[in-house]
Order: sequence, then structure tokens, then C-alpha cells
Amino acid sequence: MTDTAQLVCAACRLSPFPADAPRDAASGLPHGWVVRLIAGRTYTLCDCCGDIRHFKGGVSTYLQESLGVSEHAKCDFGDEQGGGLHRNRVKKR
Repeated sequence: MTDTAQLVCAACRLSPFPADAPRDAASGLPHGWVVRLIAGRTYTLCDCCGDIRHFKGGVSTYLQESLGVSEHAKCDFGDEQGGGLHRNRVKKR
């Protein structure tokens, strides 16, 4: 379980708000917070900085600068489920 006094986002350096936010039983992180593997290193990111939008087309410039990773850094999403929007596409004939 993650200690609340030391938990901060690796990118924005903010701690959970509110401090007593509900935690996920499995990870110990506040709901919405994620651990991402970027360029071979793990980063704990808040719900804003860890949002999937920062990874569309590669790691965002904001995260590159905040985390000190290269512009060619890759994020490993492992078994994380995608949005599934590709299943909603209709093929035109």
C-alpha cells in the first residue's frame, strides 16, 4: 500500500486531493491515479497527468519535459484495456 504522506504525481508534483481521497484496494492509489511504464521506468501519475490523452501519438511534450524522457520515449500499457472505439466503426461498402 502506498503511503499518503509521500504520494505525489511524478509529473506535476501534486499530492492527491483531497488528502483522504478513496483508494483502490489493489494498488493503494487514489482512484484515477495510474502507474505507467515509460522508457523502461515506472512513474506514478495523477488522474490528469496519467490520462490516456497524453499518450496519443506518443508521450506528450508536457510529460517529456516533466519526466525528463526523450521525445522518442514509449509507454508500455501492458494489459490495460483500450477504449474499444475501433469496434464501433462501420465499414462503408
